[in-house]
Amino acid sequence: MVREAIVAELDKKLYGELGELARYIESTMGKLRHLESPMTATATQIPQASEHLSDLTRLTEEGTHAVMELTEEIQGNRAQAVAVLNELADALARVGLDAARVRLDTVKQILADDDKHLLDIMTALSFQDLVGQRIKKIVAILDDVEHKLLEMIVVFGLKQEGGEAVRDGKATEMLKQLEASRSTALKQDLVNNILDEFGFN
Repeated sequence: MVREAIVAELDKKLYGELGELARYIESTMGKLRHLESPMTATATQIPQASEHLSDLTRLTEEGTHAVMELTEEIQGNRAQAVAVLNELADALARVGLDAARVRLDTVKQILADDDKHLLDIMTALSFQDLVGQRIKKIVAILDDVEHKLLEMIVVFGLKQEGGEAVRDGKATEMLKQLEASRSTALKQDLVNNILDEFGFN
């Protein structure tokens, strides 16, 4: 009898702690939803933190690809300029204007040095792949934690409330919806319904 009371009290305390944690996560995600990415000032607010991170990944990918394409174009233009300078240097050497040829060689060396810098830029942009992978992992972890917490609230909520028939049916439906949402984005309405149903909003 005493043991059952202790277990019931621990269950109640754990349930309360889970509710507090769920409220904290919901509050944090609400704050993140209200942030607007400076890179997409004209876009509407992003509804969830995971969507915000996914959007950030997409924008960095697009920016990186644009910079790489422009860098490749510049490299192509510079190769053409070097070819013209080589022709000009050869022509100047044939007519005996070696001083002008030396200056052209200096310009060619500057262009060659810049080519190295352009390659360094393209190499430095490889950070984006790592950032994208890490953001995707964070999104997956965040989604998984949210799903598990909501499932625990539903399961512990049933135990706390004695598993009433009406609530049990709703809880079963909520658990099914949570399971179905694992392959898609978790809907905010479902989160709100679960938190409301079990007294956390």
